[in-house]
Amino acid sequence: MNQRHLILLLIIPFVIAACSSAPSTAVIPEPQATKMPAAPAATPASAATAPAISAPMSSTDIATLERGRTPEGYHYLGRADAPLTILEFSDFLCTACAFHVEETEPAIIDAYVVTGKARIVYRHLLQLGEDSLRAAEAAECAGDQGKFWEMRDAIYRNQALLYSASDLGATLAYLAQTINLNLDKYNSCVQSRQHRARLEADFRAAQDAGVRSRPVFDIAGTRLVGARPFKDFQEIIERQ
Repeated sequence: MNQRHLILLLIIPFVIAACSSAPSTAVIPEPQATKMPAAPAATPASAATAPAISAPMSSTDIATLERGRTPEGYHYLGRADAPLTILEFSDFLCTACAFHVEETEPAIIDAYVVTGKARIVYRHLLQLGEDSLRAAEAAECAGDQGKFWEMRDAIYRNQALLYSASDLGATLAYLAQTINLNLDKYNSCVQSRQHRARLEADFRAAQDAGVRSRPVFDIAGTRLVGARPFKDFQEIIERQ
């Protein structure tokens, strides 16, 4: 046997052993998944884990104010015979609309609605799609129990909840609960979609009236567009 054959006979066993053995680096086991506690089933009362609810900022309790519907079916707040009407076109998912309700409207209510000089008439815009419609339906179903304005305030002042909600219907039902609605009647109303056709008709009428932005206010022949400061309303109302 020559020297070359001898070298091969000595090397081959080591090559075979290297190919058949486990890798020299240690195998790191897969990390164990951390088991999280199961989340409780969502219910209207806990749709947002009982978040803090923003309360109206007006010094006036709107529950004490006269309310009703116009002959066309639009909700109004204030005296039915008030000499001036503030016609408001608004969308429940519009952030500028929410700003108006939180920052400007309380002063309007205190200065002009409480005193009987003006009333607010609310018109629905559905410019932000199906969720706008569902929020409007929730407000109308609250209106069937005499609490349209309370639900309107609850929605606008807690608009962030609607944007972050994984279940919009449950969150709206939660807000309905905070204003002490009969939830059985509310849920039945929402599920029936009984207000949908009228809301869509109201939106079409607003479009026909040239409303393209939000919010929009018509006051004694003057139109204000966007969230405006109180003084802009004051100037129009005081000159009437």
